Amino acid sequence: MFGMGVLATGSAAIFLFLLVLTACRSEDSTATSTTQADRVSSRTIQLFYESPAMLLVPEIRSVTLPENDAAALAMVIRELLEGSANASVPRSFPPDTVVRAAYLLPDGNAIVDLGGATLTAGWNAGSHQELIAAYSIVETVISNFPSVRQVRLLINGQVAETLGGHVDLDKPLRPLSFLVAKR
Repeated sequence: MFGMGVLATGSAAIFLFLLVLTACRSEDSTATSTTQADRVSSRTIQLFYESPAMLLVPEIRSVTLPENDAAALAMVIRELLEGSANASVPRSFPPDTVVRAAYLLPDGNAIVDLGGATLTAGWNAGSHQELIAAYSIVETVISNFPSVRQVRLLINGQVAETLGGHVDLDKPLRPLSFLVAKR
């Protein structure tokens, strides 16, 4: 794991990038994207949950989302955190987990900032549970937003070493095909 200096530097770099990205928008483009973000439609999405075989499988849902992908991202993650429609499927994250923010970047990266008392205090999850949780987000984001190639997970706006002590979050996560059940 990395020392706090590297974590603080990475966190500062992400914050600075988002600040510059926000400052670079012109007033006209903000008005246009607000209008576009306000339009909604019913979309079919895939949410990835753990199967009895201990692999991720998609659950298909039809939900009303903004037509603008950047505006829809946080809503898709919130839908994932609600849990499976099948009551026998275990939750991927602690029930108090919240989506603080989510961003789609033009370079194929997505940033998902999670919060909640359990994640803040240090989630006491096993390695498999943590792996499934992290990659349920990665697979969900990548399957619903084709421009995304990797996902960066933050906790409370900060770069975190892990969610619960096992999965290294110092870099963006790419899909791991061996975690997804073959169809």
